[in-house]
Parts: sequence; structure tokens; C-alpha cells
Amino acid sequence: MSEKDLKINAGVRRILVEHDLDLTVLSISSASGSVKIAGRLRKLSLRSLSDSIVVRTLVMLEASIMRIKGVKRVSFSIRNWERKKGKWKKIQKGLPQKKISESDLSPTGNDSE
Repeated sequence: MSEKDLKINAGVRRILVEHDLDLTVLSISSASGSVKIAGRLRKLSLRSLSDSIVVRTLVMLEASIMRIKGVKRVSFSIRNWERKKGKWKKIQKGLPQKKISESDLSPTGNDSE
């Protein structure tokens, strides 16, 4: 792993901590400016996250990580979530799937964390 990738990883971890996310359930790696985050999204406070908060958090994480010097792309492999055609969708076995896009979120953020 290059020194540049180590700096990128440190920046990604800093962003995740700023969002109060539990790093023990996430795997972070980078190679040649490509960042991969895999695992579960869980707050350190152990509060459960509503679907809209998860989507908002993923969108904000991606935007913040892309601003790190040297990052070219970000990919997520988050448990129970997938991104198709730019929209995050919760995956639940045996239940209908609901698509949630960034535009579905209210700008006032009426969701409680």
C-alpha cells in the first residue's frame, strides 16, 4: 500500500468518525485512489438508523470522501443496501423493495436520529 493510499484511508476514517459511525463493523480499503467501504452502518450511540438517514448518510459520505485529495472513486458494499442507477435501495429478503433517492429526502430533515 502506498503512502498516498494510507493518507486516503486516514481521511476516510476521520470522515466516518465525524459521522459517529462504528468503525468496528466497517472495512475500509483504498488502492490507486479507489476507495471501498464494506460492512454495516451503525452509529456509535447504537441508535437505530431510519432508512432515510442511512441514504442521507451514504450520500454525504460519498461526497465528503470524494473531496479527499487523490480519491478517484468510492464504492460501497453496505449490508442490506444496494445502489442501482444512482438510487440507494434497501434489500429485505421476502419483502417488497423500496427505492429511496436523495430527492425523496426533505431538506428540513424532519427525521430524528
